[in-house]
Amino acid sequence: MKDTRQLVEEVTRMVIGELQLRIVVGVSNRHAHLSREDLATLFGLDELTVYRRVRQPSDFAAEQTVSIAGPRGAFPKLRLMGPCRPKTQVELSRTDCIALGIDAPITQSGHLDDAGPIDIEGPRGTIHVEHGVMVAARHIHMGPSHAKAWGLADQDLVQVQFGGERGGVLDNLIIRIKDDWVPEIHLDTDEANALGLRDGEYGKLILP
Repeated sequence: MKDTRQLVEEVTRMVIGELQLRIVVGVSNRHAHLSREDLATLFGLDELTVYRRVRQPSDFAAEQTVSIAGPRGAFPKLRLMGPCRPKTQVELSRTDCIALGIDAPITQSGHLDDAGPIDIEGPRGTIHVEHGVMVAARHIHMGPSHAKAWGLADQDLVQVQFGGERGGVLDNLIIRIKDDWVPEIHLDTDEANALGLRDGEYGKLILP
């Protein structure tokens, strides 16, 4: 029969293991990334201005906002995210796309060949981006050390379990790895609302 010390050590290892699999949730509201060329056209600027830092060290919410319009409607004051990207992209939820009348694919950031069209207006001008609107595929950011510890590689697909009254398990979260990234689950507002999640809550990684 195990003594008290052995039981405490086993329970402690189990608790630590469970905690190590917990990853913070980042609920991603509608936003846009601009190329430097489009930033200059819309704002006459070379760089975006930092409004608020986000969890990923290299990224930030910018002070600048734009208006976007589709065949059925428009959204004013859409927040821009920095730094600038090679190509302009607008990330919306499926509900947002329906409201604007835009058919946009569920895809990864930067995969814009089949992205939907959008008109973007800033204080200095307007642009039309023929392949600009996407619904971001659910994913998890992490650095190489975290991926190694969990036995994961870039582009792996995993499941995550969420608690709470409307909790459940989501499939097909894409592992995305970059040197300076920290572990963070990215869901859009449709996904978060369906599970009753708020920004800053946690999901439990289900390892393959």
